[in-house]
Amino acid sequence: MGESVCGLSACFWRKVTEDGLVEEETAKPKARVAAASGGPAAVPVGWMRGGAGCVRWIALTVVAALLTGGVLVWKFLDESGRLLSGAGQWLQGVGDGLQSRTVTETLRERLIEVTSTEGDVLELAMVEMEETFSRADSRSLFGDLVYLGMTVSEIRVPVVYRYHLKLSDEWRIEVIGNECRVLAPAIRPSLPPAIRTEGMEKKSAAGWLRFNAADNLAQLEKGLTRRLEQRAGERRRIEMARAACVESVEKFLRRWVLDKQPNLAELEVEVRFVGEEGAVKAGVKEVGKGALHP
Repeated sequence: MGESVCGLSACFWRKVTEDGLVEEETAKPKARVAAASGGPAAVPVGWMRGGAGCVRWIALTVVAALLTGGVLVWKFLDESGRLLSGAGQWLQGVGDGLQSRTVTETLRERLIEVTSTEGDVLELAMVEMEETFSRADSRSLFGDLVYLGMTVSEIRVPVVYRYHLKLSDEWRIEVIGNECRVLAPAIRPSLPPAIRTEGMEKKSAAGWLRFNAADNLAQLEKGLTRRLEQRAGERRRIEMARAACVESVEKFLRRWVLDKQPNLAELEVEVRFVGEEGAVKAGVKEVGKGALHP
């Protein structure tokens, strides 16, 4: 008499002998030949059922072991990095009191280009803002079946935007009584914007199965200047600088253009820029029309 026994790690064929002893075989039992009929060899049905269940359990065990091992390896690497970083800082703090340190900074320069503004630029305003850029990179397998995580990088930096106009563009200046109406050229951003590196902050965190935190941050930083140039020309940022631009144009005109007017002190100057509403209407006395040059 025999029976099959299936466990998580192996299948056994259990046979009870005539002496009442139990024999177990880990290998597949040999086929038994019918004694009387001389028919073909037959495989016990119990063994077939037990073997199929055993294969399923082994497959599930292997998959679970791989997933668990992957998570444990990732956690180990993550925690090891933190521990090594903390240990390095501690050792650095201890070593600073025991050793001397020399830091050498070297500056190398290479001239690329020198251009002239041809005296055609009147700088009007400066706007300093703190800009934040982020880049998220997520990945999955088999469509969205297996999610591998998301890497998120962020850069926060103070930026100085400057705005100017071109003196060679067309102006329109009209005086009506004690009022001076000015239609000045359009406000332009000075490119590229200036970055205050001393206030720059960068951070990047990778997903649970992503290891591209440094690369994702590098890609974000690489496109920083281009994105700042785009923001500099946005209407919303130009509107932030408009009041300062109006003040600069008014002072420029009083000092260099309207200085010969007899009623300069009482003159009220109204400044608008090309592209804005409220264009200057035809007045009684036209002081100037066309390009201005300091």
